[in-house]
Amino acid sequence: MHILRIDSRLLQFAIRKKIRVKRLPELIERMSQLLQEGYTFADCITMLLPYHVKDFKYWQELIDSCFQKGQGVTVILRQLGVKPQFLIAIQLAEATGHLANTLQIVAQQMVFREKIKMRFIKILLYPILLFIFIISLFTAFRLYFLPTIEQMLHSRTTQVENSTVQWTKFFLHVPDYFIILAFCLSVIAIVALIYIRQKRVDLQLAILLKIPILRYFWTLIITRQFARSLGDLLVSGMSLQQSLLYLEQQELQPQLAYIAKRIGKRIIYGDSLAHTILLIGFFFPRFEQFIDHGEKSGLLGRELLIYADLLDQKLENIIQSTMQLIQPILFLVIAACIIAAYLSILLPMYKMLEVI
Repeated sequence: MHILRIDSRLLQFAIRKKIRVKRLPELIERMSQLLQEGYTFADCITMLLPYHVKDFKYWQELIDSCFQKGQGVTVILRQLGVKPQFLIAIQLAEATGHLANTLQIVAQQMVFREKIKMRFIKILLYPILLFIFIISLFTAFRLYFLPTIEQMLHSRTTQVENSTVQWTKFFLHVPDYFIILAFCLSVIAIVALIYIRQKRVDLQLAILLKIPILRYFWTLIITRQFARSLGDLLVSGMSLQQSLLYLEQQELQPQLAYIAKRIGKRIIYGDSLAHTILLIGFFFPRFEQFIDHGEKSGLLGRELLIYADLLDQKLENIIQSTMQLIQPILFLVIAACIIAAYLSILLPMYKMLEVI
């Protein structure tokens, strides 16, 4: 849409100077508070931004340029560094007039994301440092311990050397195998992500729905986003057809726009929303039952927002559970490396005792 067209020269200039907004969630939350007090968005930017950037003069010129071109809140917040997954809610809030409440929700989501990021770093920090130490120890063993053992065993019997030293080499390379495995999995994931993103939206959806684990998480996320977006529009007073048309025309989330287009076509021909959701099959299980209840009660918009909140909590619980599994898995890998280190030392020693 035309309101999202950003001056490429200004954007490149910002990237070139590596300008960053500090404590962005705090800035968004304070904007929400001021908007609720009756301040305009321009006043909020003028009052708050100097406390979150170093070069306020540059940002002021950039924002003034956006206002002069008639660009809205979504464009400005995008330049401040708000991620696209949050911008769709802000763009809808501009249309519905619920900007203050939406900014508060976005700020909470950004804070939660920052907490998860920091917790993830803390969880990985100690195991990674320990793993680096183990790799250094294994490298020292391979450089100094293994050649000495090879010479000692070779001087006594070739059969023992061939069997024992080969196992010792294998155990001393156990960390390398884990590193290679992690590297291969990362490369596969990156290549698959690039491959999927290059496909048309309908093909992206078809691929995502065929992968078991990704299917679960993707349907959860897209259902949560669709329920909140459509619920906001319906609560603001738009009809179902107008709401779906608006979602179809937005450009921030192509997959959401494609799904809204598919649904809109069936709604025009008289199908109910619940039946259409069931037929399309892009959504979380039993989502159509919740919609059916909302259609019968006449409070579809409100119930969609309630369902979105439930999915938010479910997603947070899944993330928390996943985070709790990461560190034990890493320690199991480290334990396997430590056992391999002991075996790489003890095995040749026992063989040496047998020879002696």
